[in-house]
Amino acid sequence: MKYQLLQIRLTDAEVDLINSTGDHNSVDKQKLKMNMITPFKGEIAPVAKKALELGYYTHVSNITADSLNDVFEIGNIGPEENIERFAPMHSVSVADIIVDEEGNKNVVASLGFEEVV
Repeated sequence: MKYQLLQIRLTDAEVDLINSTGDHNSVDKQKLKMNMITPFKGEIAPVAKKALELGYYTHVSNITADSLNDVFEIGNIGPEENIERFAPMHSVSVADIIVDEEGNKNVVASLGFEEVV
C-alpha cells in the first residue's frame, strides 16, 4: 500500500523569525506543531486537523508499506527504495500525518497514532 506522508515545514524566514525572537510561538504553524509534541492521548488529532485545515502541512513523500507502523519504521530507517520523495523530509515523528489510499488520516502521536477526522 502507498501512504502519503505530510509534514509541517518552516520557511527560512519563519526559522529566522523564531531564532531572532527566541519564541516558537512567534510562528503559528510551529506553535501548533509544538502543541502536538507532549499532549495527553486524544489531544493531538484536533490540533493536527486545525493545522491541516490552515494549510500548514506539505506532502513530502509517498511511502510503500503494509501498515502505519511500517510507515513509521521505513520513514526512520528505510529501506530508501520504499520512499518516493517530493520535498525535503525529516524522519517520521510526532505531529506528522500519514494518509492511506482510502484517504484516512492518522497523526503520529507520542504513543501510536490518532485518527484525524
